[in-house]
Amino acid sequence: MPDAYVREEVMNEEQKNAVKVLKQKIVALNTEITALKKVSEVNAQTLKIARAKIIRHAATRDLLSEKEKLSLIKDDSVNAKRYLDESQTADLEKAKEETRLQAWTQKQTEDTAFLQMKEATQSELIAELELVRAEIAVKYQEFQGKTSKDPDFVEKQKYDLQYNTRKAETRKKTADWERIKNNATKLPKVNLEDTYLDETK
Repeated sequence: MPDAYVREEVMNEEQKNAVKVLKQKIVALNTEITALKKVSEVNAQTLKIARAKIIRHAATRDLLSEKEKLSLIKDDSVNAKRYLDESQTADLEKAKEETRLQAWTQKQTEDTAFLQMKEATQSELIAELELVRAEIAVKYQEFQGKTSKDPDFVEKQKYDLQYNTRKAETRKKTADWERIKNNATKLPKVNLEDTYLDETK
């Protein structure tokens, strides 16, 4: 909606308040969305770290298993036992990281759905603001003596449609987020932050 049509002199108190409140909500959501996008980036990078650690643990386990076999061939039971223990430890660490990976993947799915819901909400608020501005513009044009028969008359129907479309999208994204959250698999309790730890042997 062009600013030239949105004149304060034709606004009533309700419209002035609506414009102010909607703008505040849009700015607040923008800040929240920026933070959620950063969380999404962290999640994506963490998933890469978890997958790399699983590969590393599997490789360590396999290497130690081969060393155990060599020790058995050499009749070195002391080292064979040590390599077996270390191999089993690596396998256990791999299993723990696989569980954390599942939890991180689930978190990423939920966080993405939540972000999409917030983005849809912001889009709806922008459309609602534009609808209020359209109502003000219609009032201003009428104040100028124009009618809907004038070729350059700005009508609010398209803003109504835009608002209703975005409102429906927000409902859909909210339902998606609720479904994802409520249908989440119950995973064993894990400390997700352990993904960032570097185990030293």
